[in-house]
Amino acid sequence: MKLRLPSTAPDAGSVFRFVMPPLWDSRRLIAVCVIITAVLVFFLTTFSRTDIFSGRAVLTIGLAPASSFLAQRSGPAIAPIETPRQTVARLSDPAFKNQLLKRAAFDPVTASISRAMVTASLRGILPNSGRDVPIELSAGSAADVRAAFRAIAAEVSELHDALLDRQIRILQDKIDGNKDRIATLERRFGKPSDRILSRPQVEKIGPPNSRVARKPATVVSVWSDLHALVSSDTTLRQLSEPSVLRDEPDSIVITYRSIEGLRASLLAGAGMLIAMIILTIAVSPRRRPPED
Repeated sequence: MKLRLPSTAPDAGSVFRFVMPPLWDSRRLIAVCVIITAVLVFFLTTFSRTDIFSGRAVLTIGLAPASSFLAQRSGPAIAPIETPRQTVARLSDPAFKNQLLKRAAFDPVTASISRAMVTASLRGILPNSGRDVPIELSAGSAADVRAAFRAIAAEVSELHDALLDRQIRILQDKIDGNKDRIATLERRFGKPSDRILSRPQVEKIGPPNSRVARKPATVVSVWSDLHALVSSDTTLRQLSEPSVLRDEPDSIVITYRSIEGLRASLLAGAGMLIAMIILTIAVSPRRRPPED
């Protein structure tokens, strides 16, 4: 005997009359599944509470003597230690983040979650202009946010101070060299005075058997130029400044948010989905073997 399929699709009333009797007979099972799901959601949200604390601070990149100016005295005399774009890229570098996590003194209770949050959330924001780079990150507590920013301040200062010291050493070598030249002129000709201007000075230049007379005005001009270079380079050294991330409590903006509502909704939805799958399997009619 062959089964004949209906020629037309069942209407909504037929489907409702077919589905409701088994569901009504299984109402106790439905109630039990709903209660179990609610209990699981309650315990999961109670014992696995996750709070997120987000912080924002500003890193001001320091100033150093520009390499082009030190080499050829061309271009701007002073420039940022590194460009804001380079700083933003450095903050996203996995190696930098690993060093940061080793340095940060997180609370042992929230250290694990804070390490994961800082690794995932740390970012620098490229400014439209200037040397101020905003930095944002999240951690498991307000104290861990401040600890992360203190570690960033220490790590960036260590890297930028090394770059700044290199430029300062080059500048200081130039200052010391010009001071030595000034001292040589003063030992040979004395300090500029009326005596220097009153008579020409003779300096040995070229082969030993030749003497070229240098006018005193030329000596004074060289001496004055060297003093001007020493003065300008000394001022340039004083204008240099290290990078600073203000990590005081008043300088860090911390906001709090909880994901418990989202977590509960997701768990409830997942629990109800599992319950519906179980109910569908439980109340679905068993397939009968086809009759001959």
